[in-house]
Amino acid sequence: MSNNAQKLDFATVIASAVHDMKNSLTLLLDSLDDAASEQSIATTPLQEKLLQAQHEGKRLNRNLIQLLTLYRLERRQLFVNITENSVAELLEDVAMENRQLLDARNIKLEIDCERGLIGFFDYEIISGIVNTIINNSYRYTKNTIRLSGEKQGRYLCIYIEDDGPGYPQKMLHGESNKNSPIDFQTGSTGLGLYFAAQAAQMHINGKRHGYTETSNNGINKGGRFSLFLP
Repeated sequence: MSNNAQKLDFATVIASAVHDMKNSLTLLLDSLDDAASEQSIATTPLQEKLLQAQHEGKRLNRNLIQLLTLYRLERRQLFVNITENSVAELLEDVAMENRQLLDARNIKLEIDCERGLIGFFDYEIISGIVNTIINNSYRYTKNTIRLSGEKQGRYLCIYIEDDGPGYPQKMLHGESNKNSPIDFQTGSTGLGLYFAAQAAQMHINGKRHGYTETSNNGINKGGRFSLFLP
């Protein structure tokens, strides 16, 4: 190798590979969506299997997007696009995206939010966070997931609750502990919660930063994820 050869930046190589995988996965998800929408297999076990495959594919796609976003954040190449948004419309859009899969498993998705509630945030980032938490809740809830929004003091609060067994102790965190745990021994990286905490902190208003909390104050003491935006 020439002494003048540029040293390989492994992080950049990984980011490029993740980007290519994300593009390929998007094509695969489009094919799964077409197949699952065929009327000839509606309400059949095959459709449920296709929806499950689509669900796992979307989860993987979101993980890849989160990895790319964290890479750009670490390189200071990411900036939030703050716009004025209807919180109710955001929750309804995310609910619509997940409705078919949840219906197939008889999981009820509730929305509790005033139509006039407005927030200033990056729509793509926040909708991605809510989607990710719904994805996690889907795996553990018994039969209900609730999305809600409200103003609390000087913060906009978005909650995702379920009636499952709740978060394990090691994954509980509050404002004073914004970074979710990463456990390489168990394989539970907590990537979605880590990403949510980092993305929330990027929303700034004066001296106030966004933050996240996890608790077991959800439906029937199930899991509750709280997103606070200044």
